[in-house]
Amino acid sequence: MRDLVDIRRYELKYAITEDMAAAIKAHIAPMVGLDRHVHCGEPGYTVNNLYFDTPSLKFYHDTKFRKPMRYKARARYYGMKPGEWIWPEIKYRQGSVIWKKRYRLPVDRFSGLFEAAPSERREPEIRERLDRFEDILHWSGADPVLHVRYFREPYVFSLESYGRITFDRSLCYRLARGSWDLDYRESDMIFYDDPVTTMHAESPVLLEIKVEPLVPHWVVALIRRFGLHQRPFSKYCYGIDHTLGSITPSRNSIFTYSTYQ
Repeated sequence: MRDLVDIRRYELKYAITEDMAAAIKAHIAPMVGLDRHVHCGEPGYTVNNLYFDTPSLKFYHDTKFRKPMRYKARARYYGMKPGEWIWPEIKYRQGSVIWKKRYRLPVDRFSGLFEAAPSERREPEIRERLDRFEDILHWSGADPVLHVRYFREPYVFSLESYGRITFDRSLCYRLARGSWDLDYRESDMIFYDDPVTTMHAESPVLLEIKVEPLVPHWVVALIRRFGLHQRPFSKYCYGIDHTLGSITPSRNSIFTYSTYQ
């Protein structure tokens, strides 16, 4: 099933304490409601992202060094283990604007994307504008590199046509080592939301505010009220950083995919 969804928005990210998360939730309660995808009686859901990257980790370096126009490829599923569906997704960024293109695919067809024939767009200048998940994997030579998992507490705006506020916790990852296999052992997961990794006084809650280009008044007031200060926080980059931190590189070396084998 290829029900393609194109989502454009601003994303504002903040690392906050549990006390501040509780205060913010109390403050926004009249303006938001729990995401409809959260099961009754539960506070949120588990998100799994399988990130793809090139042999030279191009997507990682583009994000790490804040290339103005960049993208990353990932496949997402929900729950502790894969269910019926997975969402292959390309996440783009140009300046402050984020947009995503994703579609829903039966899990049992996911690994078949590796053999999927690319489209006929073959000129180098056209490749830079690829928007099909399969095409980007084909032309970039990207493979699965990192599996990131976290628990998300999601709220949606009730006063605007679009808007989300999410609180993410329990960030962990495992190396994918080029494998498309979605099954994993819990013992393979490494938590990396500790104070040292995140450069925070305590294990933080990752607050994300996702809005359309015209930011609502009450969201601006929320940011000012709680003195929120944006900071870059890429779950993928932090995972790669955490992995590279356990490796002793030679000076001026270039990390390649072989690092992970």
